[in-house]
Amino acid sequence: METALCMIVFIPVFLYALFLDDLLRHAMDSQETALSTVWDYTVQDYASTPSSGPADEDSPSGNEPFKGFYSAQVYARYMFCDHESGIDSFGPGKGPECQNDESHHAELAAHACWLNPGAKQVYCYLNQADPEGGGGGGQAGAYGVTLHQSYMDRFARGGVIRCSARLGVQNYLLPKTFLQTFSQIELARETQSRGNGIHGNAQGGNVVDDPKGLAGNVYLLPWERLAIVTDTWALTKEATSEPGKANNDSEDLYVRVAQVYKDGGNQGYTQMKSSAEAFVSDATSEVLASGIQLASLPPGDNPAEPSLSIKPFPQSGGPTQQIKQMSGNSSYFNSEWRDWDKDNNKATHEARGKYYLGCKQAEKC
Repeated sequence: METALCMIVFIPVFLYALFLDDLLRHAMDSQETALSTVWDYTVQDYASTPSSGPADEDSPSGNEPFKGFYSAQVYARYMFCDHESGIDSFGPGKGPECQNDESHHAELAAHACWLNPGAKQVYCYLNQADPEGGGGGGQAGAYGVTLHQSYMDRFARGGVIRCSARLGVQNYLLPKTFLQTFSQIELARETQSRGNGIHGNAQGGNVVDDPKGLAGNVYLLPWERLAIVTDTWALTKEATSEPGKANNDSEDLYVRVAQVYKDGGNQGYTQMKSSAEAFVSDATSEVLASGIQLASLPPGDNPAEPSLSIKPFPQSGGPTQQIKQMSGNSSYFNSEWRDWDKDNNKATHEARGKYYLGCKQAEKC
């Protein structure tokens, strides 16, 4: 009698320990899926032109908001189709794990599967609410200012990226009841048989919203959600430009400066442009160069066009560059490197890693 009474406690505890061990590992698999996928977006090329074609969330192509948006999550679903990242051969013809193969289901007590009703492989969303909940929505960083918004519409391709995943788990070890002669308490959800096929059991799973957690035959793990804010305006190439016009790169720094400078919402530009045209016309009306148009003026002389000068910092010396002037070249600093007063930019560079902006006390800079 004593042995039978003890078994009511000892056997379920032993079986529950095996079940919870599997359940804990599956919870970590679900976390890894969402966590690693969202961090993949930190290394995408936001400046490159995204691919074109019909939008398709299940293949690495389509009308993407930025290059690699679909690819990152599609390949993540390939990686985690077997619920973990240890076996990665990415599908048809290269390995069985992303097909209807059950060899990766090697657990003793509990089997996780994306095919369970209510479960969902990892999906990511840009600047919109997760349809499975979790809040969000709206364009990150939008101020509702016309000039600012026009820049975002052209160059901002990132923002808040939300990824979510959820695994369903079924019980393959715990009995629903045990020693009913002594106890009528149900211990677990319905036990599944491997003979029916784990994927088949998952697809035919029954999810019941039971406060006691015993109805149905699927344990739905909590949603794993993570969001990351990407730098939507970042340039991936080194900025280098002599004073002058834009090159053929649609994503270089000059194009971005011109977008703000010449934007229709910039009232200062529209007012200045008409005045500049009138000034040039009046200034040249009585001289030999009569009829000069703004468009024919060289960079730097045409106030209607930005003239950008930026060069990479050299290995040694200050940030100088040679500017063609009359019969020769002259050397100029292309930033406020030397102002012959405090030289704060120079001090900042020389004291990097020691002080804030090159000063021991920021408020005195």
